[in-house]
Amino acid sequence: MKIKHTPLFIAFALLSAFSVKANVADLLISEIAITPTEGEFIEIHNKGGNVIDLTDVYLTDATYDNGGVYYYQLVDGGGGGGGYADFYARFPTGASIAPGAYQTIALNGAIDFNNTYGINPTYEIADTDGGVPDMLEARSGSIDGLNSGLTDYSGEVVILLHWDGQTDLMQDLDYVLWGDRVEAVSKTGVSIDGPDADSTPSTYLNDIDRTIQPIISAGSHANGTSWQRSDMNEGNETTTGGNGISGHDETSEDTNNTFFEDTPTPNAAAGNPPAPQIIINEVDAVGSAEFIELTGPANVSTSGITLVMYDGATDQIYDVYDLSGYQLSADGYLLIGDAGLSPDIVLPASSLQDGPDAVAIYYADASQFTIGDGITSTDIMDALVYDSGQADDAGLLALINNGEPQINENENADATNQSMARCPNASGGSLNSSTYQAVDPTPGLLNNLCPIGDYYATADDTNATTLRNSLHEIIDDHTSFPYSNDGNNDTWEVLSFADEDPTDPSKVWMIYKNNSYTYNGGGQQLYNREHTWPQSYGFSSGALGSDNTARTDAHHLMMSDVGYNGNRGNLYFDNCDSGCTNDVTTANHGQGGPGINNKYDSNSYEVWDFRKGDIARAMFYMDVRYSGDISGEVDLQLTDNAGLINTGDPYMGLLSTLIDWHNQDPVDSYELERNERVYSYQGNRNPFIDHPEWVECIFVNGGQCTTAVNDLIFENGFE
Repeated sequence: MKIKHTPLFIAFALLSAFSVKANVADLLISEIAITPTEGEFIEIHNKGGNVIDLTDVYLTDATYDNGGVYYYQLVDGGGGGGGYADFYARFPTGASIAPGAYQTIALNGAIDFNNTYGINPTYEIADTDGGVPDMLEARSGSIDGLNSGLTDYSGEVVILLHWDGQTDLMQDLDYVLWGDRVEAVSKTGVSIDGPDADSTPSTYLNDIDRTIQPIISAGSHANGTSWQRSDMNEGNETTTGGNGISGHDETSEDTNNTFFEDTPTPNAAAGNPPAPQIIINEVDAVGSAEFIELTGPANVSTSGITLVMYDGATDQIYDVYDLSGYQLSADGYLLIGDAGLSPDIVLPASSLQDGPDAVAIYYADASQFTIGDGITSTDIMDALVYDSGQADDAGLLALINNGEPQINENENADATNQSMARCPNASGGSLNSSTYQAVDPTPGLLNNLCPIGDYYATADDTNATTLRNSLHEIIDDHTSFPYSNDGNNDTWEVLSFADEDPTDPSKVWMIYKNNSYTYNGGGQQLYNREHTWPQSYGFSSGALGSDNTARTDAHHLMMSDVGYNGNRGNLYFDNCDSGCTNDVTTANHGQGGPGINNKYDSNSYEVWDFRKGDIARAMFYMDVRYSGDISGEVDLQLTDNAGLINTGDPYMGLLSTLIDWHNQDPVDSYELERNERVYSYQGNRNPFIDHPEWVECIFVNGGQCTTAVNDLIFENGFE
């Protein structure tokens, strides 16, 4: 018996087909575990309200931009998988995922997965357990059994996609990238002809340029943890004009905000994400342009954070601001302030009380705070208790750590023109206020107007020995950061800030070539990190470990063009007068250009004029900072004896040339700014930038300091 397809039936069938396709857009990658190998998995989630058929859904890490292998080449028989531990898989025919469900794909087989987590995965890449469905090959040979896995030491991408097997173009469902972006993909302008009936290629829309695509992290997550999605709405993803089923641009999601690291939760919802590492950095409560400045990791979301203001007269809430929907800037700041400051969030004029009062931030929904409520420390992230000359408020001080002070904005009798800022920038830690000082305001910027205060109070310039030793004691206990592979907490992050192009915060400025490159994180880039004191001269990673303090010290570690860094190698510094090869500088920031070059021969490297003093003072710093008195550190020494400068030995030079360079190229505003920026991370300063005259005392006068020379000249009535 034939069934007559009425118009209503046909319409219903078309609607059902459309719904299936629309429902697929509710699929997300919700969790990724890349280490240990036995526990590797990818989890997917159906965030919608309908069952989703997975028959035409694919999952892959088999795409490599530098190798010209791309996942979308599957439509014409190409694409990767089956080699280099990559896989290109599709879900079993008829597989589905229920509304709100989580399903895992074990990449090292179901047996190892079960041994790691105590449960079975939903699917496995390799056939190790007959009771667990196997993922299918996207094409013949695109799964290489137990050799399929995810890279945990460099760049990698995982893509969830939909393809009906008939059309030219695939449609992205989710796209997650980490590491050095070598495997990032951009389909912008790509035309391809698939198995459809015509021979006309179809063209993809624009993706984010692969060099600036957002990444979860620059390195691996910790062994035994995973990356888990905290935002099922995909954060700040662009929702129009993209190559996803619903027009989303899946390459645009700010995954550094929408994923967090925690204990794995395969086949289940993620736990609660930890509060972002955001603190109150500066507050101006007295004056015509009041503001509150927050600081933390670049571009981190402030969703779920609430700003609360407390009145000291009653110790009750007098105002509440929901910070959801905002994020810190590329420099790591969020400004809530007077409209004249062009803030991220406008603060009505004169709405901050002068004190004794407090401001606090909480990782809690704004609905939990009501004007008139009393003080609470539940879910508190940071707070500042302040005044403008009034007595301490014991009730408000309960907000911060025991013993931390209430801060007086009128400390210098100039509250109208000054603010309360952490000095150095971002220092002191959450719920600690002891590093705040009353300074000139820098809303939305680095706190770089902080007085040095008594930083050098113990410097003893009686003679060269006392000055060297006392300076060493001042600068030697600095905070050391990992060299690499620690996400947003390593030397890449420090240098991205220290060597930021002063005219474009998205770029970093090169030490030798004098050009700038867009900062794309660590790893394989056009730039790398230059050890101005070569690490082979005393502190190689092989001898002292990859994270030894000298190797990671940003006072001498600087961004460099890769080629120029290679040309410099481990040559010592000296003037090159004949037989030289030029490393040409570019015209940038009013410096460099034709005829102003770095020069080098087989022994030495001469830096271009604008950077001569910078390099010299970095070398003086290293000589004084590292004296071999701390375990794991060596005694670095500047010398004029080129014969001492050999691989493995802690000598560098040439000292007399560096002294000349120091005198030829005095400290400038850029060098002062860089010193502040490194100080804001490491907590120590380069004394030869703050006090250039100390170079003469320690390295020139043979042990006699200027002040001591003057004392000798004018004693006994000589004047």
